[in-house]
Amino acid sequence: MQNKKKSRIRKTNYPNGPSKNVAVDRQEMNSREKKIDSSLFRYINEQLYTMNGAEAMELFRKDSKAFKLYHKGYQMQAKKWPCNPLHIIIQWIRSLKRDGLVIADLGCGNATIAETLSHTATVHSFDLVAVNDRVTACDMSMVPLHNESVDIVVFCLSLMGTNLNEYLSEANRILKKGGFLKIAEVASRFINIKQFVHAVTKMGFVLSEKMMKDGDYFVILEFTKAGKVVQKQPIGLKLKPCLYKKR
Repeated sequence: MQNKKKSRIRKTNYPNGPSKNVAVDRQEMNSREKKIDSSLFRYINEQLYTMNGAEAMELFRKDSKAFKLYHKGYQMQAKKWPCNPLHIIIQWIRSLKRDGLVIADLGCGNATIAETLSHTATVHSFDLVAVNDRVTACDMSMVPLHNESVDIVVFCLSLMGTNLNEYLSEANRILKKGGFLKIAEVASRFINIKQFVHAVTKMGFVLSEKMMKDGDYFVILEFTKAGKVVQKQPIGLKLKPCLYKKR
């Protein structure tokens, strides 16, 4: 009879003890996951600047996880900003000291304006995907609101895509005459800020204030609605993509 070899259980040697090595392995896994998420966020972000609103909605309709990942990446980036322009806009709305305002927050994310001001104002929050029950999913070029029904329209870091003119035309449609249009963007996105402002005036608005914040990192523009859209595709209504560096 042949001698059967006994199977041996191979032991893993942990130079620092098993608990410490497991902790290191978990840290490495978390680090890899963060790098993958960061890469996917940058990819989705770049895609959103090269498509229109309808195409962006279709992208997230097909892959609901993509928006959650993008939203998570956006929030992580926001933590690195010197300030959040949305907080400045909220402070400005409060400074008006007017109850009963109707606000349209286009590209609202978590709907922070609604969460903060809903006790004194009616806030309609729109984005490509509804991340909570305060948000209505829609294409910002087709907002489900009546003509001239809004006092303030806000675009806070949300003018993305290839059809900015359609977004601003829709803002004009829903705004009451004399209503406010607030645009906050990263300063580096403006190719020529004077040309951009001039183009917005062709969409039926008048510039009432320009604000640079935190070392010119952000630009906050305030317009009032003067009348109907004069030119549907004005020259200069362009913004550069906001691309995030690989870490």
